[in-house]
Amino acid sequence: MSRARFRWAAVLAGMAVLAQAAPAQADAPAGAYMLTVAPEHGPSSVRSLYCDPDGGTLDAASRACDQLRGVDGEVGKIPARAGACTLEYAPVRVSAHGRWRGEPRHFEQVFPNRCVAVRDTGGILFGK
Repeated sequence: MSRARFRWAAVLAGMAVLAQAAPAQADAPAGAYMLTVAPEHGPSSVRSLYCDPDGGTLDAASRACDQLRGVDGEVGKIPARAGACTLEYAPVRVSAHGRWRGEPRHFEQVFPNRCVAVRDTGGILFGK
């Protein structure tokens, strides 16, 4: 399977999981996302994030949820973290697909390297 097809298969599989978890129920999380980091060369990683209650496979779920609460679940509105990155060119695509308080949320962007991706998205969601 090509790398692009594998990435899309992973995203679609994650969305299927989120779709099942997304119905608005009293005990459903306020936010549910699949977070993908896909470097041009090398393996992709996919993590889950749930907010209220905070959890998932992302190590810093509580800190990530705090950031999302501050921007109504819009990943693209999270302020960039200060810091320098190298000028290395190793493109990486990051994406966050899911729901926040019942509303769909989607973010996808290509950055010149992982450091820039992590820094420009607040330093937590796509960190290691």
